[in-house]
Amino acid sequence: MLQAPSQTGRQDYSVLRAEDRVAMKVTALLVGKYGSVRVETGLTENLSSRGARVVSTSTWPIDDTILVAIPGFNFRSSARVAYCDSIGEGEFGVGLEFLGVGDHLEIAALATLLQFSRTDEF
Repeated sequence: MLQAPSQTGRQDYSVLRAEDRVAMKVTALLVGKYGSVRVETGLTENLSSRGARVVSTSTWPIDDTILVAIPGFNFRSSARVAYCDSIGEGEFGVGLEFLGVGDHLEIAALATLLQFSRTDEF
């Protein structure tokens, strides 16, 4: 099903996701080249084998291709910046779509394993 663009001109991809994302906070390393090479660490909010949402202190150009590394998973991938929205206090929510999805199924398996191995702390 196609989704009409929003009033801002962007599509609402939340209804178009092929798989659920796992809520998970891990450190991600973002490497991009926009004017000059820059490296930044961010914290994921969720991830799947197809992409992630990362909280960043910088804006990232939409449709730019960057390198994403998640050291705790020994994971590296190029990714397309799907969106970059201000979430306040100098932070940005960055939606990343991993390129070459077939190569990254292991991250979904690891995320799912970690989700089910957590104990409730109530």
